[in-house]
Amino acid sequence: MKVIFKRTLQETLRPVPIILSLLAGILGGYVIGNAADSLEAPAYVYFLNKCLLMQHTVVFFVITGVVLMAITASVSSGLIAGEVHEGTFRILVVKPISRRAILLGKVLGMMCGAFLHLLLGLAVMVVMETVSGSFDRNIIAGLLSYLPGYLLYGTIVILFISSLAVLLSCVMKKRMFALLPMLVVLVMILMLPIVLRLTISLTGNISYEGKKLYLVDMNYHFAQIFSWCLKPFGGISATSGQLEVLSVLTNLYTYLPIDRDVAHTQYMNSIMLPNNMLSMNLLVIVYLVLTAVNYLGSFAIISRKDV
Repeated sequence: MKVIFKRTLQETLRPVPIILSLLAGILGGYVIGNAADSLEAPAYVYFLNKCLLMQHTVVFFVITGVVLMAITASVSSGLIAGEVHEGTFRILVVKPISRRAILLGKVLGMMCGAFLHLLLGLAVMVVMETVSGSFDRNIIAGLLSYLPGYLLYGTIVILFISSLAVLLSCVMKKRMFALLPMLVVLVMILMLPIVLRLTISLTGNISYEGKKLYLVDMNYHFAQIFSWCLKPFGGISATSGQLEVLSVLTNLYTYLPIDRDVAHTQYMNSIMLPNNMLSMNLLVIVYLVLTAVNYLGSFAIISRKDV
C-alpha cells in the first residue's frame, strides 16, 4: 500500500497542479493587497473588514474553489477508472494486496497531495498580500487569524469532492465518464448564484425562498459551510456595501430594500442580510454523512468490480 500511496501522491503533485496552486495564491494575494491600497485613511475596523472580505472571497472562489476542487476532482476521478481503462488495474489486483487496500492507498495519497496544494495556495497568498499590501502587524495578524478556518473548510472540500469523484471512478470504466459529472458539480457550486440571480431578475415572479431553491443551491450550501468554518475565528462581518463583493460570487447574503428616507446612508438603497434558510450545522452534518456514504459505497463496489 505504501507504493500505491507514494505513486498517487506523486501524480497529485505534478507540475501543472502545482503551478495552478502557485498562480492562485499569487493572483489572490495581489488582488487582496491592491484592493486594500485603494482606501484612503479608513478606520481600522473598516479597513480590516474590507481586507478580510476580499481574502474570504479569494479563498472561497479561487483557492479552495476553482483550483482545489478541480485538482481533487481530476485526480480522484482517475484513481480507479483510469487504471481500468488502461488495463493496469488487472496487474494491481493479482498482487498480494486486497482491492480495498489498493483503494485506500490511492485515496490517502490523493488526500495528502490535495492538502499540500491547499497549504501551498494559502501560504503564497499570505506572502503576496503582505508584500503587495504593505500591511501593519495588526492587519496581518487579523488576516492570519482566519487561516485555521480556511484549512478546515478546505479539508471538507477535499473530503466531499474526492468522495463523490472516487465513487464515480469505481462505477465508471473510463476516467472521462467519471470526470464529466464532477464538472457539473463544480459549476453548481461556483457558478449557480449568477444563474439563479439572472433567472429571478428576468422573470420577476420567482421567489428564491418560495420555490425553495435553497434546497438544491450547492453554492449556498458550501457558502454556509464556509461561514461555519470561519465562525470560531470571528466569522464574516462587514458593512452592506462591503458584502456586495462576496455576494456576487455566493448566495450567502441577500438584498433587502430599505425605506428611501434612510437610503442615503446605505449602499444602492439596500442592505445585506445573511441567507440563513438552512442551518449551518445541518448542512455540515449532511455533507459529512454524504462523504461517508460515498466512500463506503466506493469500498463496497471496488471489492466486487469486474475488471
